[in-house]
Amino acid sequence: MRGRCRQFFRHSMNIDDYSFHDAQILSVTENSEQHSFEFLLDFPVDWDNNVFERKNLKFTDVITYSIEEIPFAGSPTILNIINFGLITKVFGEGRNQIVAERTKIEIQTNAGNRIIEFVTCDLLPA
Repeated sequence: MRGRCRQFFRHSMNIDDYSFHDAQILSVTENSEQHSFEFLLDFPVDWDNNVFERKNLKFTDVITYSIEEIPFAGSPTILNIINFGLITKVFGEGRNQIVAERTKIEIQTNAGNRIIEFVTCDLLPA
């Protein structure tokens, strides 16, 4: 089940089934109440004819989102996404211990890297 995310039997997309190469990250919005991030992308739908559409790449139940990119003129362009599969993190100790299982990916851009750990992801119309 590598790269597939599930929560309460909800099926989300398999990030490995899509090519994000050349998609531009136009903005990233955090919803702190729902623990979600939405990436507004200029997403390539027809490389041969250079056709792009606006799409939202939504990640839910996020526990980590980090950016390691240089200052850059323009929007970062995705070069590759590396799927590390499921990871387990432990927060707290004893009775206060919480174990979280998430999918971890690295989004490699022309400006650097972004790491995100999440439960579900979906590519939606903008």
